[in-house]
Amino acid sequence: MESERGFSLLEVLVALGIGTLVLLGAADATIGLLHARTIAAARLNDRAAIAALIAAIRSDNETATGFAIPATDSAGAPNLDAHAFDLRTRDAGFGERIVEYRWVAAGASLPASVLRSELDPSGVAAPVLAQRYAGITALTARSVALSALAGGGSEGDALFAGATLYDVTVDLGDGASAGNALLAVTIATAHALRTVRLANLAAPTHFTYVLPYTPAP
Repeated sequence: MESERGFSLLEVLVALGIGTLVLLGAADATIGLLHARTIAAARLNDRAAIAALIAAIRSDNETATGFAIPATDSAGAPNLDAHAFDLRTRDAGFGERIVEYRWVAAGASLPASVLRSELDPSGVAAPVLAQRYAGITALTARSVALSALAGGGSEGDALFAGATLYDVTVDLGDGASAGNALLAVTIATAHALRTVRLANLAAPTHFTYVLPYTPAP
């Protein structure tokens, strides 16, 4: 009668070691996949947050005749880092309208956000918060002279290289100006960065096209 031979202790230990390595590898792959999916979802959310904010700014800018980067924001905080800017509209029917976009740091219960507020031009009434755009880690604004587009450097634009561009500025008072200067707004999130340049409604433009006649008149 043949005897049945079992596994030795060494064989069992080797099998357990191989099985453990396989399980660890599968766990690492699963964790890596979940991490990649989390990062991808966060990037999509960040892009959506930036897109929503840019859409709102562009919508307000469609009727803006000027902008301002004030010395202090509507909360009274210094605006040395240009985290707040105003878009201004002036017309005969409705007078002056001011919309402020202001970045605020994360609080105890709220994430870092950009606040869109309606401001009283007279300063009598308190700002009215109209919208909050969450997930924005930084916002800065700066004025870009139109002539800078024709030069080199960070503000240059290949489309205007070598062009003769003239700067026009109209003082609206209280630090606001109209003209053909561009408002450059940079928006950052944890995984995305975007800069947009905006020209206001009253920006003067001038184009000249010389039409040669054949034959000459």
